[in-house]
Formats: sequence, structure tokens, C-alpha cells
Amino acid sequence: MAWQMSGQAIELCNCKLFCPCWLGPAQPDQGYCASGWVFDIREGNADGVRLDGRKVAFAAEWPGDFWSGNGTARLYIDAQANADQRRELEGIFSGKRGGFFEGVMGGIISKWLPTQVTRIEVRDGATPAATIGDVAQIRMQALKDPQGRATTVQGAAAQAAFQIERMNVASSKGSRWADPELRSWEGDSGNLVSFSWRS
Repeated sequence: MAWQMSGQAIELCNCKLFCPCWLGPAQPDQGYCASGWVFDIREGNADGVRLDGRKVAFAAEWPGDFWSGNGTARLYIDAQANADQRRELEGIFSGKRGGFFEGVMGGIISKWLPTQVTRIEVRDGATPAATIGDVAQIRMQALKDPQGRATTVQGAAAQAAFQIERMNVASSKGSRWADPELRSWEGDSGNLVSFSWRS
């Protein structure tokens, strides 16, 4: 059940900048929490199955903050992934294949909706963007100081759980997530993340 992966991720939610839940249990701006992630795996392997170049998205909603749990979630798997890759990616990101996802997802997600296989497109650069089928359109604008240096966060409480050392803060204004089986919402808060994870 060994796996490892590294790459880039986009995180966004319906809170205003900066989402207070990253810092610990908090009252979400709109009373509920809705969040989306897009994972662009640059290098990865799960029990001999190569995961390089594959993409996964995750959406969830909670009646309060995500620390309180009782969330409903769905995974979206890259349509370019073959059957073996889909199996491994679903197992990893749902927490069934060990690693930190097992503890995190087990603690905050109570209900999993069926995984969807769909087109996932990611664009890098100064204004990262992503499209998840007909469900989500994401555009990010990284926050920078007057000298052009990225606004970063380190040491936030939730970063330890997600094994994230540093996040570049970004606005997700103009982004939309509209899965018919989840709450529809528009983004405002967001982060750009480099990850390197293993079981």
C-alpha cells in the first residue's frame, strides 16, 4: 500500500480572504464551509502504478467549520487516467490507502458521494486556473507585496494536518463550484501549494 507523490495544488473556499479555518476552529464567514482542491501530480507512484501527470480534484462541504467534521465530499479523477491509476488515486485521496489522508479524511468526512471521472485542466503561471468538467471553473490571483514577493503563510494549525509547510495566499474571486449534489458556491479565499507526500 506504499505511495508517494509530489506536485502543485490549488485550494479555494467560500470564505473571505484569509479563510479563518486554517488557523483553527472558527466560524466560517457564511456559516458553512465549502472547499475545493485541485492536485496536479508531477511525479507519483502507488505500488508500481505511475501517477505522473495525473490530476485529481476534491470538493466538500460542512455544516460549520471543517474542524467540526460531518462533511460531504466527492473526488473527481482525471479522465486521462487509466483504470489502475483511477483505482490508486481514489484509494489515496479518500484515505483508504494510508498516509495522512487516512486520518484527515476519516476525521472530517462522514459521507462520500460517488467519484466522478471527468476532464481536469490546470494552467500554471502568474494567474493559475483550472477547470473540472462542467462542475468548476477556477481562477487564482496570488497576493504579492509591492516588491512582487509572494504573501505566504507558515505554521497555521491546519497546515500540519495536511503536511503543508508553506502556502502562497491567493484570491479565488471569480471562481465557481457547482456540483448538483453539493452546495453551489463562489470562491474568494485561496492558496497555492507545493506538496510532497508519501504513505
